[in-house]
Amino acid sequence: MIGYFTIDAPDPRRATAFYTAVFGWTYESNGDYHHINGSSPAGGLTKRDPGTTPSFVVGDADAAAAKARELGGTATEPQRSKSGWSFHVEDGHGTRLALWQPVDEYRDDDPKCGEGDLFYFVQPVANDAAKGFWADLLGWELTPGSHDNGWNIVNVSPPGGVFVSAPGPTDLYFRVADVEAAAERIRAAGGTAGPIQPNVAGAHANCVDDQGIGFSIGSLR
Repeated sequence: MIGYFTIDAPDPRRATAFYTAVFGWTYESNGDYHHINGSSPAGGLTKRDPGTTPSFVVGDADAAAAKARELGGTATEPQRSKSGWSFHVEDGHGTRLALWQPVDEYRDDDPKCGEGDLFYFVQPVANDAAKGFWADLLGWELTPGSHDNGWNIVNVSPPGGVFVSAPGPTDLYFRVADVEAAAERIRAAGGTAGPIQPNVAGAHANCVDDQGIGFSIGSLR
């Protein structure tokens, strides 16, 4: 499961205005870090090169890092912080993810994934070997998806999928009541929103904010 995420922006204060306009987010700010109030799963905006960084929860950081190496990947040494132990794993095929063992007070085992929250993700990977690597490491149970080369992860929250194509960043989907209305808010705030696409659960659109950070929006029937 994704226990935490950041939206990484060259100008995080500018990003706070954009995402407030789009999702209505408010923040608890500390310098260049802006925690999203009430987000479930938890999230924040921070100063980094543009992108997004989800943190996938593991039960034991040291054991997960060792297992990643046994499976043929690489792993950094887990680093301790107030919220737990964090490290990065690369699967040997080009996909690199952040993993996190939270301390108890930072765990959210049943995120609400409501409107404005992260509610779905898609992880692109290079090939079947990479798909198997992450399934083994993170305990993902996979079933065939609705698209060729797509797989559902049936035992995580927020729910997610794996797409076998090429390595790439995790595509984060944020829930909105009305995709078209949210797309208009994105354009008005200086971002771009692609065409609305129906899916088995509702509809979605791929978007980019005003600093070049990609994300998606989606609604549920």
